[in-house]
Amino acid sequence: MKNKILGKEFDELIESLSKFPSIGEKTASRLALFLMKNPPSLTLEIAKSMVEARKKVKVCKTCNNFIFNNYCICNDDSRDLKILCIVENMFDMLSIEKSGEYNGQYHVLQGLLSVAKGIKPEDLQIGRLINRIKKSKFNEIVLATDPTNDGEFTAQFIKEQIQNYCKNISRIAIGMPLGSEVDYIDKNTLAKAIIDRRKI
Repeated sequence: MKNKILGKEFDELIESLSKFPSIGEKTASRLALFLMKNPPSLTLEIAKSMVEARKKVKVCKTCNNFIFNNYCICNDDSRDLKILCIVENMFDMLSIEKSGEYNGQYHVLQGLLSVAKGIKPEDLQIGRLINRIKKSKFNEIVLATDPTNDGEFTAQFIKEQIQNYCKNISRIAIGMPLGSEVDYIDKNTLAKAIIDRRKI
């Protein structure tokens, strides 16, 4: 419903903010009001940081993660090159890093397969992941997607695509409540999930 009192500019701001994940109309309205009642310099600061980050970010051709200043964790020579952990996004990767129980490689999907949302394998460039696995000959692959319906569906799909290229495929499970998300799990629980991952 359009707000005739505040005008179309305010409505357009709310609509734009609503495009962020997990941001509904009410939250978008609160954010818009926050921006309106604070000095214009704050809005400009936020807008500038968003533009600069978007301008400078790149996607690693190896692990598909977002990178800045040409540094990527997959180029770290101290890490184990023979184990690969597949995650949904960089926040899941950072959460696993904080657990202190994993020192291998990562592949970041940048999303999950979803029939309901129409997200297909080509949307996540899963073909690139499969090619990487074919070439690298990993000793173990850990599927660390969220234990949600989409996360489980994605893990199962990937397993079916890669099982001929790696015999040791595991799934984080213990300590991960059903329906939870990786980046919301505390580091001790996540460490336990990594240590006690199960072969699938």
